[in-house]
Amino acid sequence: MKSKLYTMLMPILKVKDLDAEVEFYRLLGFELSYNGEDFKAIKYAENIEFGLGGKADFNVEHISPYFTWQIAVNSVQAVLDICREKDFEVVQDLKKYTYGFGDVWTIIVKSPNGYDVVFEGDL
Repeated sequence: MKSKLYTMLMPILKVKDLDAEVEFYRLLGFELSYNGEDFKAIKYAENIEFGLGGKADFNVEHISPYFTWQIAVNSVQAVLDICREKDFEVVQDLKKYTYGFGDVWTIIVKSPNGYDVVFEGDL
């Protein structure tokens, strides 16, 4: 049996407005796990953790054609309800995809720094 060499993926997103991006994820139910001046870490339970790095000259349009930020969820509808309650910009409302293993639902929400955040899972 192989040992667990890799244990977690922890990407770092560069953002211009660090505080706004942290608040966006906090309102979605994430928590701040590290609070530095130009770097913050966000987590949800034990499976999701990522960093947000402040970068004054950040421009999401330089990376958005090449990058998709997707988060798997148990209920896309519950996330959509939070987004509507918090008045977040929903770029794509509920959309169903059917695969050989069943149906998957998605929404796309715009983060304060311009990332399209895809939430995917059961309805």
